[in-house]
Amino acid sequence: MKRRDFIKSTFALSAIGSCLPTYLLGSNGRFSFRNSNISSDKIVVFVKLNGGNDGLNTLIPHQNSSYYDLRPSIAISAEESHPITDTLGFHPALNNWQELFNAQKMAIIQGVGYQNGNLSHFRSSDIWDTGSNEDIELTTGWLGRLLETEYPDFPNNAPEHPLAIQYNSANLLEFKTAESNTGLYIYDPEIMESIITGNYIDNINQNIPDTYGGDELAFIKELDYMAFNYCQILSDSAQNAPNTIFSYPTTNIGNQFKITAKLITGGLSTPFYRLYQNGYDTHIDQINRHEQLLSDLSSALNVFINEMETLGLLDRILIVTTSEFGRRVYENGSDGTDHGTSAPLFIFGSNINSGIYGIDPDFNQLDENDNPLVQFDYRQIYTSIITDWFGLNQSVANQIFGENFIKISFVNTNMSSENYIKSSHIEIQDPYPNPFNNNITINYKLFKDSNVKIVIFDIKGNLIKNLFSGKQISGLKSIKWNATNNKGKIVSAGKYLAKIEIGDFSETKKMIFVK
Repeated sequence: MKRRDFIKSTFALSAIGSCLPTYLLGSNGRFSFRNSNISSDKIVVFVKLNGGNDGLNTLIPHQNSSYYDLRPSIAISAEESHPITDTLGFHPALNNWQELFNAQKMAIIQGVGYQNGNLSHFRSSDIWDTGSNEDIELTTGWLGRLLETEYPDFPNNAPEHPLAIQYNSANLLEFKTAESNTGLYIYDPEIMESIITGNYIDNINQNIPDTYGGDELAFIKELDYMAFNYCQILSDSAQNAPNTIFSYPTTNIGNQFKITAKLITGGLSTPFYRLYQNGYDTHIDQINRHEQLLSDLSSALNVFINEMETLGLLDRILIVTTSEFGRRVYENGSDGTDHGTSAPLFIFGSNINSGIYGIDPDFNQLDENDNPLVQFDYRQIYTSIITDWFGLNQSVANQIFGENFIKISFVNTNMSSENYIKSSHIEIQDPYPNPFNNNITINYKLFKDSNVKIVIFDIKGNLIKNLFSGKQISGLKSIKWNATNNKGKIVSAGKYLAKIEIGDFSETKKMIFVK
C-alpha cells in the first residue's frame, strides 16, 4: 500500500471521541510555522442556518402587500418587525440585529443563491460546500482547495494551529482536499486532552521494526502524537482564555460561540470556524419554531460580538451566515414553508461596509418555481472573503472556483488590509495567548544567524520595554513578555505592540493585556 493510500484509508481511525483530527499530519516534522499568504490575524466565523432559513420571515418586506397575500397565516406584521428601512425590518426576535445594523456593524446581501437551485438539502449543501455549479459534482471543498493552494505541502508540513474548526456536523466536505482534510471537528476542547491522552504513545520511535508493517505502525503512532498535540493546543487555548464577564446562553449555538470565543481569546490562530445551528427546515409550525431559532442565534451572536469588541478583537473577525437555500414565497397548508432558492445572507463585524446590497424581493418577478430571483451568486461572497478579507489575488479565487466571480465590496479594505511583508531572514508567529493576563509568548524562526531587536510600545507609540537585543543563531526562538515596563512595573490593561527588527526588516504584532 502506498503512503498516500494509507493516509486516505486511515481517516476512519481518527473519527473518535470529542476531538476528531480529520486531517492527518505527516512525519516530515511535527509542526511548521504558517507559511501562507493568508497568515494574517484575520478570522472568519461561518454560521450555517441548517435546513434552509426562511429569508422572507427573517428580513421582512413589511410594506409589500404581496408578502401578506402569499402568507396569510405566517407573515410578520410591520408593527411586530424591527424596521431598518422604510420597506424592510427584522423578525421580532432579532432586536439585537437592528442595533447592530444601526451601529454599522452589519451588511445584508439580498437574494443570495445560485442559478437553477437544487431543492435537496444534501445536494444544495454540497454545492455551497464545494463552490460548484448546480450541474457539477466536486469531491473537494472550496476552503479545502483554498488552503491546499496556500499550504501545498499539507499534511506533511502542517501549521502549529489547526487551519479550520467545525462544530456540530462531522461532514467536513467544505475543508476536504484531494489528499486529506484541512478541517478539525470538535465538541468540547476542555475534555479533549483526557480522551486523547488515554491513547497517547509517548515515544513514537520505540521498538519499531524496520519492516513494511513497522513503517505503517510508525505512521499510526505519529498520527497519534499529532492528534494529542492538536488537542493539547486546543485545550491550552481554552484554558488560557482570560476570565470573561460575558454570559453566553446555554443553547447549542450559544455553546459553539462560547467555545469559539475561548479559543480566539486564548490565542489560537485558526483562520476558519464553521458553526452549525440545525432546525431551519420549517415545513410545519414555522411561527414558533423560527422565532425560537432566531432568538437563540441573535442572543448568542450578540454576546460574542460584544465580547470580541470589548477585548479589541472584533476588527479581526468576520461573521457570515449561510444556508443551503431559502423558502418558497407562499406558505404551505401546514403553517410552514417549503424549500426555495435564494435568501438574504448576513455579515457582521467592525471592518465592513455596512448596509444593504441588492434590492427588495420583487414578487412580480419570480422564477418558474415561484421563488425570488437570484441577485448574487454565493461564490461572490466567497470571492470577496478571499480577496478583500484575506488580501489574496483575484486569480486565486478564479482558480478555486474555475471561473471569475465579481466580488461584493462589503469588506472595508481601507481598515482591514495590511501589508504582510515576508522576510527571507525571519518568520514570526502571532503572540500567544492573545488577549493575555499574565505572560504572552512570541515564537519566531530565524533562517540565518541575525541581530534581533524586540521592543514593546503602547498604542500611542510610547516605549514600554526593551525586551531583547542581540545576536541569535538560526532556528526556532521564543520570548515572553510579562506585561512589565522597563522599571519592572505592571502596565495598565490595554493594547500594546511588539516590534521585531532584523536588519532593515521590521514587523509589528498586536497584543491585548487584560487584568
